[in-house]
Amino acid sequence: MTTPGLDDATAELLAGSLREVLAEGGDLAAALAELGWAEVLADDPARATTLLFAEHGRALAHSRVLDDVLLAELAGALPAATGPRALLYPLHSDQPADPRGPLTGLLLGGLDGITEVVVPTALDAADAGDPADAGGATLRILPAELVAAATQPVRGFDTAAGWLTVSAAPAGAAGPATPAGEAWTRAVAAGRRALAAEIIGACEAALAIAVAHTSARVQYGRSIATFQAVRHRLAEAHVAVESLRSELTVAWGSAGQADGGAWAARLVKLRAGFAQAEVMRHAVQVCGAMGLSLESELHRFVARTAALDLLLGDYHTLAEQLGTELLAGAELEPVVAI
Repeated sequence: MTTPGLDDATAELLAGSLREVLAEGGDLAAALAELGWAEVLADDPARATTLLFAEHGRALAHSRVLDDVLLAELAGALPAATGPRALLYPLHSDQPADPRGPLTGLLLGGLDGITEVVVPTALDAADAGDPADAGGATLRILPAELVAAATQPVRGFDTAAGWLTVSAAPAGAAGPATPAGEAWTRAVAAGRRALAAEIIGACEAALAIAVAHTSARVQYGRSIATFQAVRHRLAEAHVAVESLRSELTVAWGSAGQADGGAWAARLVKLRAGFAQAEVMRHAVQVCGAMGLSLESELHRFVARTAALDLLLGDYHTLAEQLGTELLAGAELEPVVAI
């Protein structure tokens, strides 16, 4: 590509290619390499990331592409890898695990073929060389086989995601703790933007199911999509998706800041959580009981978007954090901008 940025036609072609790749299943990393995705990402990180994760959400795919996003931001703070790496996500919000006890967290898949697991842990004042670093994060590396022994599948609504919880990985087996500095803040911000895009894709797919159902369903001699109450719900769901898309574009505008645009990323992740709750509520309402039955795919999107909301901070927690910071005197400009 000779000019920076992806034009609309190229983006549409790439979206179609990603759709085909994700529909086929298989090794997503190999398929992306075959597409020359590294070049696409270097050319236009914002649009490429948004395209990939939106299609990932639309396809209800499960892979480690989110690991790639965060590990790319953490690379400068980590020693050279001895093999493929995975990331252990905080189990609650974005707060790293307590290094003083058994390590807990969430993996986006099994550890077959993975050599090392990067574990973010809390940095307390006793370990911080600079008092200003206290409350931040350190990065530790655990052998994958030790982490694998402490995993169990996530059970509940969305079993198709393939996620695993780690309940008691031995902290003592981890290597030296490396202070992450702002790398962890940037990584979380990048992950939140990617998750917002994935939620957009899943919400669009759910909305398409709802539109198709209401267009085909007939009551009192006409399609229920013509009823005002149904149209209003679908319109509100559409507005929620489009407003989230606009907010994500704004959030990408601050990604080049030293902290990776952390404030804007947190706001857009919060808005993504609100949006998925609104879209799924309206979609289930207009589809009726069929929306949560095995006859429809809608229930899978309800489950997946709720699960994605929990990664790196659910919208209830993020709203509380932001409200507390604003009441404590945080600047309003980031909120106004987003």
